[in-house]
Amino acid sequence: MIEVLTDVLRNTLMITCFVIVIMLFIELLNLFTQGNWSKWLGKYEPLQVVIATVLALIPGCFGGFAVVGMWTHGAISFGALVAAMISCVGDEAFVMLVQMPQKAFLLFGILLVIGFIVGFTIDKLGIKVACPKDMNRHLVVHEHEQMSLHDLFGNWKSNFKQLSFTRVLLITALILFIYGMATGFFQHEHHGETEHVANAVTQSSYSLPLEEAWFNNIFLILAIVVLVTFVFVNDHFLEEHLWHHIIRQHVPKIFLWTFAALLLIHLLMNSVDMIAWVEKNQLWVLLFAVLIGIIPESGPHLVFISLFLGGTIPFSILMANSITQDGHSTLPLLAESKSGFLAVKSINVVIGLVVGLAGYWLNF
Repeated sequence: MIEVLTDVLRNTLMITCFVIVIMLFIELLNLFTQGNWSKWLGKYEPLQVVIATVLALIPGCFGGFAVVGMWTHGAISFGALVAAMISCVGDEAFVMLVQMPQKAFLLFGILLVIGFIVGFTIDKLGIKVACPKDMNRHLVVHEHEQMSLHDLFGNWKSNFKQLSFTRVLLITALILFIYGMATGFFQHEHHGETEHVANAVTQSSYSLPLEEAWFNNIFLILAIVVLVTFVFVNDHFLEEHLWHHIIRQHVPKIFLWTFAALLLIHLLMNSVDMIAWVEKNQLWVLLFAVLIGIIPESGPHLVFISLFLGGTIPFSILMANSITQDGHSTLPLLAESKSGFLAVKSINVVIGLVVGLAGYWLNF
């Protein structure tokens, strides 16, 4: 049990830090552009859908976390959020790219098209869910914060004349997280992964330059950029925007909800033999695949990849599961906006069932 708690805690810390760094980056981007990036993006809802859908299609949860962070800050529409969660497959994308690359790219292409259609339709119909933060109020850039890069880098020494506790805490915490990422301490675990999938990935003859470590390196660069800004931004912005608006408001909720969700999922996945049940009921498998997609976790969905690779289920069922599941991406959404989480998952369940049933009856 101690090993379980340790593993869940490690993954919780990884996810929480990942999301917070994304949010900090958005806050800093708003400062450097004086808020113009969000205003520009907010004028073009179709472009929001395209950017969010493509971003979320990146293997892993990097893109999904970024999209959720953008929506919770009011930078993108609800349609863009739904479209992104349709295209997002999470860490299962790595398994599919290695073991079934041709089918994987076909699946990703279908998810991209479905995401575009659904996202554009939602925005066209004016369907909205209130995001937890109003960008116009939450990402306010005051006149004394509107600084050029020259001013920002030219006055950095004054930040250390009277070094604040907040600055020391943030710099130390981010350095420890970067060190943990670089040394593999936060290496992602896949609970519920079947031996069939694990062995298939190991024995695969396919070799692609797309690995989770590659995307982690991108995130490390992003974290280092944020770390550098901790050194250069003034005390007011550090305290008011980064500490009060991001750290204090978001960290407790994201950490507690993520920890509770991961622990519950682990306990359920080790007490229920899902594979034996799904192999005996094809149509019920479709419903089960869609409902399992509601779980904001990478792991349970690997069962359906295993069944597809073994020829037990058709492509349509794997596709339906992929539409509704999005790895860990909706964990921060669950923490920040319960209504947003329920709305996204409800829409995606309906889309998953419709697409899955159509594909099933067409023997696809």
